[in-house]
Amino acid sequence: MITQPWALSTTEVIDKLETKPTGLTDKKAANRLLQYGNNTFHNKEKISVTALFLKQFLSPLIFLLLGAGVLTFILAELAETFVIALAVLLNVLLGFYHEYHAENTLVKLTTYIKDRARVIRNGIEQEIDSLLLVPGDIIKLSYGARVPADARILTVNDFSVDEAILTGESMPVGKSEELVSLTALVAERKNIAHAGSLVVQGYATAVVYGTGNETEIGQIASVVSKTTRTKTPLQKGIGRLAWLIFFMVCIIVVGILFLGITRGEALIPMLILAAAVAVGAVPEALPIVLTVILAIGSERIANKKGVVRKLTAAETLGSTTLIMTDKTGTLTLADMQLVSVSEVGKILESHLSQAVEDNLSAKALSPKQKTLLELSLLNVDVSIENPGEDQSKWIFRGRPFEVNIVKACRTHDISLDTISSASSNFTSYIVLPFNSTNKFSVAEKDDTYVCMGAPDVLLAKSKISKEEYLQIESWIDETSREGKRLIGIATVPKKQKKHSIEDIKDLNFLGMFVFYDPIRPEVPMAIKNIESHGVKMVLVTGDLVGTALAVAKSLDWEVLEREVLTGNDIRSLSDEQLLAAIPKIKIFARVTPEDKLRIGHLYQKLGEVVAMTGDGVNDAPALKAMDIGIALGSGSDVAKSASDLVLLDDNFETISLAIDEGRRILANIRKAFTYLMSNSFDEVFVIGGSLLLSLPLPITALQIPAVCRPWLLPLTKIWIGRGGKVRARRTLILYLLKM
Repeated sequence: MITQPWALSTTEVIDKLETKPTGLTDKKAANRLLQYGNNTFHNKEKISVTALFLKQFLSPLIFLLLGAGVLTFILAELAETFVIALAVLLNVLLGFYHEYHAENTLVKLTTYIKDRARVIRNGIEQEIDSLLLVPGDIIKLSYGARVPADARILTVNDFSVDEAILTGESMPVGKSEELVSLTALVAERKNIAHAGSLVVQGYATAVVYGTGNETEIGQIASVVSKTTRTKTPLQKGIGRLAWLIFFMVCIIVVGILFLGITRGEALIPMLILAAAVAVGAVPEALPIVLTVILAIGSERIANKKGVVRKLTAAETLGSTTLIMTDKTGTLTLADMQLVSVSEVGKILESHLSQAVEDNLSAKALSPKQKTLLELSLLNVDVSIENPGEDQSKWIFRGRPFEVNIVKACRTHDISLDTISSASSNFTSYIVLPFNSTNKFSVAEKDDTYVCMGAPDVLLAKSKISKEEYLQIESWIDETSREGKRLIGIATVPKKQKKHSIEDIKDLNFLGMFVFYDPIRPEVPMAIKNIESHGVKMVLVTGDLVGTALAVAKSLDWEVLEREVLTGNDIRSLSDEQLLAAIPKIKIFARVTPEDKLRIGHLYQKLGEVVAMTGDGVNDAPALKAMDIGIALGSGSDVAKSASDLVLLDDNFETISLAIDEGRRILANIRKAFTYLMSNSFDEVFVIGGSLLLSLPLPITALQIPAVCRPWLLPLTKIWIGRGGKVRARRTLILYLLKM
């Protein structure tokens, strides 16, 4: 395999891969398959049923209980041994049932698609299983296909792909065969078709240079598999508590033996008494109570469309202090929708981007806006699979931008005949298809050419004054910086029967279509609710700074320029410098998966309990490494596998509801700890006090009861304060738990 092919010419890439335009021979392909292996990688950690069951025993409290069980068995306290064994078994079974159920729910979400690939071998184009692709294969990519491997583009024809799953960019990316910089980021490699991306326009030929784990998406999956999960606050607290109980039991046993022997008690009865007190000091019910509380809380979260994959994650939600959120697909719909039809007259009357408003939400468009939509249909290649059904059920096939134009026509009562006629007669209307050189398309109707494409290109060919040109250019620049995408539309009279590119000049510029990836409707209120809990939100995205700031504005976030860091800034700073900077940062833009991972770890160093939300493969390493990873149900399989909580309905509000439930779980756990620990240690105080005061022993080993002692409960007062914040005056136990 070769490295950095985006900085090499097509000839150099083909030479280094020892292939040719007619493809590999079958023999050479078979040899390379043996050398490099199948074009696949493991995107999901698989755990057997047995391993999942045994995993439930890996708890300090379970170890403590097993030790107590052995001790009671040696002392022939078989009834106590049975109770301890039952508590351990119930705890293990409850934990196993919940995690197994969560894994099965996730499996139902996972879709397995065996892609086929068009490949040239022995000079013949053929279709093979994408698993059999090897470096050096020449592949053909066309509309609707998923790119099967990382490939250097050789030739293109109006070729665009959707790389959102890898880069987070919701807009299709145009590709070409031209060289790019050696240091170009993944999102900037315009001559590379990355595995997992979807072809949304045109076609191309490319040479495969990376397969399986050597692809960009495979390398991310490898990082995920090597990333270790951090322990949750509850797990850390239970570990500290278990060690505390162990040392306290040792001290108690030695202390009771010492005091008893010094006052003349017989050795054997004192040994039995000390052992009985030691067993009584172990809270046998604690693991099962914890499991029940977490399981009930997880079920409540499940009722709100959230699958908790690990029981302890339910509590971590209540401890979360900071959420790192992705943009595309998480805060937004990951769909560049047509939000405005802007007439040139309105643009010239306005002040910059004030002309961009969601005017498509109005009940009716102006006649001029409807005319622009109808004219645009001549340049739109969209088919409707089921035109006979209700309009709300129509299924569209075509390029994303063009599909959204047709949807807008349907919404605003442009007749079905007009839409269908334009769709069925596209090939007869179009005289110049869109391509990356011209950057616009031309359709013919009657004696007029209708042009659609890059607004700056059409504007440069328009018959317009310099003052108007500069004003519209400023409007385009300002609108683009807000993360919106524009398509211009213009007309020109047809001067002769035969058409040519030279005729496309002195255009009558009519206006622009404005596209935007809208914020999910529930997100603004959900974020306000989350912040009301005292949880900080930061945006971590691969998008440009302008796009990220536009999203923040839509969410009513007040973000200053000094509160934004870019990926280049992050990579130029040391960990110490970043630790000092990130508490003041609200947006991290143009970041890579490695940047997200580093940012999250630094927040954890600052003492934050970090949750990460995302849906793409690029989010997976951070989803796994943070205290809790939250993935969307519609996200990639890799992201869901790396997460602790999966939002089945993709609803951001579920996070807010889950945090509420996590706070409730936290409060219940505290109450349970206080109750059980007071119940476990009361006999220790009674017997120890009697020995210290030289009083007769009030009870024997056989009389140590397992009954409630409520008189210790006032040591800890717990309540839920305003905004859901849990406040507590901590006893030593709660301090050790640090919850």
